[in-house]
Amino acid sequence: MRVIWAIDAFEDNKELNRKMADFATFLNNKAGAEVTPVYLLRESEINISPYGPPTWLDDHIATARSLFKEVLQDYRLDFLKEPQVVVHASSSNAGAADALSQFAWDHHADLILVGSHGRQGFQRFILGSFAESLITQSPLPICIIGHQATKYKNCRNVLFPTEFGSHSKLNYNYTLNLAKKLKMQIEILHGLVRPIESLFDLETRPRLYHYDGQTLTLDEIVEEEIETQSRRGETWIHWAQKEGVEAHCRIDSSFIDIDDLILDTVDQQNCDLIIMEAQSGPLSSALLGSYTRSVVRRALCPVIIIPSHFYDQLRDADQVVTELLPKDSQLDL
Repeated sequence: MRVIWAIDAFEDNKELNRKMADFATFLNNKAGAEVTPVYLLRESEINISPYGPPTWLDDHIATARSLFKEVLQDYRLDFLKEPQVVVHASSSNAGAADALSQFAWDHHADLILVGSHGRQGFQRFILGSFAESLITQSPLPICIIGHQATKYKNCRNVLFPTEFGSHSKLNYNYTLNLAKKLKMQIEILHGLVRPIESLFDLETRPRLYHYDGQTLTLDEIVEEEIETQSRRGETWIHWAQKEGVEAHCRIDSSFIDIDDLILDTVDQQNCDLIIMEAQSGPLSSALLGSYTRSVVRRALCPVIIIPSHFYDQLRDADQVVTELLPKDSQLDL
């Protein structure tokens, strides 16, 4: 497992950096992760001439790398790979995120580890968010640790919220493999989506909805959805058991906001890690928008986001999924 740790070593982020260092240590201890610390250096910080890089640029980068090593010594992480300094020309978070994504891709990384300062309001509007830019641009999964995180040293339970959509099998397989490496159990969470098309709204009878070619009450829809999704959840639990991983599934019909549901479940089930899928569909549309930001900013544990770009490299996702299924199982996952 190869991890790129993006660390802003020369700013006053010692507490956040320490949390990322502790999580990197956990990944190394449990999965033997190879962790490479990376510092992003903007060209504007070294006054590069418009006529091209000066001859002393290599010396400047070497100096920055040397200083970077000195800073990292404070964390006493003997397992770290050689620290890297990545020079980029952009002055925006989006440009920096693109540079880091390309570096991680070129170095065959499996995960990018970053911190989130949790800035709010006008300050965030001015400064932007590097972590959020990375979510939309990286072709690799991103692990984000917020400044408010309290659980990051020894993770035991991973929460996997899912809509059971087209990419969910691949995302679950990713989660399953990681849980196996880290010796964690999985809590699968599916939140039912409230129907929005009402056919009848009469005082003398319950509100009726059009659902799957039928006209049903909300209670009937919820009952049918719970039964359908519970069967799917049981199949996924069986899948995990075949891989030697303990898993549980919760189907929630409270219709509360997805971010609140995720964070409430983290608290109730004592989860230490969240892995969120990003794709099309009701839940994923929410995850790609404000709910992702809300969870990342509020979570007290690390959050891994699997971007939709992660599967762009797969030519035939359905065939890949088939290859991932338990070989003696014909179950509908």
